[in-house]
Amino acid sequence: MVNWLWMTGGLVVWATHFSGLYALSSLADVVTRADDFGWRIAGLAFSIACAIACAALLVLAMRRRRAGGPSFSSDIAALTAGMGGIAVVWQTLPTLVGH
Repeated sequence: MVNWLWMTGGLVVWATHFSGLYALSSLADVVTRADDFGWRIAGLAFSIACAIACAALLVLAMRRRRAGGPSFSSDIAALTAGMGGIAVVWQTLPTLVGH
């Protein structure tokens, strides 16, 4: 089970990011407006934390690959970390643009 979590770590970060931004925007829409500056900064900070987590997973996977660890699981971990990072950046763009 730990190996599956390792291999899908980037997708777990992306799913957490998706759920977190959805919760933040829903809460912001109830409290004030979803495009208020404070809520956008909170979403941006959360997105940056998730992007850093994906980057850290990618670096760790590449280091394990070079150290001679299990090739397949490290390759899949690197792939999902990269995909998760791209998804996090893609979902952050509306926060940066303001829509």
